[in-house]
Amino acid sequence: MAMLIHKHTLKCLVLIAPTVSATVPKPQNARITSVNLHSIFQWDAPRFHKGNISYTVQSKSINLPGNAYKNVSTNLTLTECDVSSLSAYGDYILRVRADSENNHSDWVTVRFKPMDDTVIGPPDLEVKSESGFLHVDFRGPFAEHEHDKWSLKQYYGSWNYRILYWKKRSNTDVTSASGVL
Repeated sequence: MAMLIHKHTLKCLVLIAPTVSATVPKPQNARITSVNLHSIFQWDAPRFHKGNISYTVQSKSINLPGNAYKNVSTNLTLTECDVSSLSAYGDYILRVRADSENNHSDWVTVRFKPMDDTVIGPPDLEVKSESGFLHVDFRGPFAEHEHDKWSLKQYYGSWNYRILYWKKRSNTDVTSASGVL
């Protein structure tokens, strides 16, 4: 009788061991690409050959003490997530993990401050030549999210621009002018 219990115990241990070792590798190279406050959280997929993989993205505001992580997106099949809806004035920790069936990877985190981390793109230009004068009009740059478009001037104030120009087929030095937008 004692021998039967011993065999049964070993059989149970063997059945439990494989489920403990099943892990999902974490995403790699997590980064933010942000231009004119249009912000995309991106990462590289881990090498995983044991089924389908999806991703969960969460954010947490550093500005609010005791603030918990909130889901930004779940069940993502792409290796990117648009986080442009986060406040431009915030300071965040973004994190992503890989999910497969009932298993998941460790979190990979990135700190993100939209106002500091976004790249400001060039303004839109309209150039006209009238009666020997060159007219240059600046518009923008603009932040765009979904169907909304607004000037970044409301976030950053005004910019100074310097225009360099010269006459065609001329060996003279470049002439410059500046303007404020």
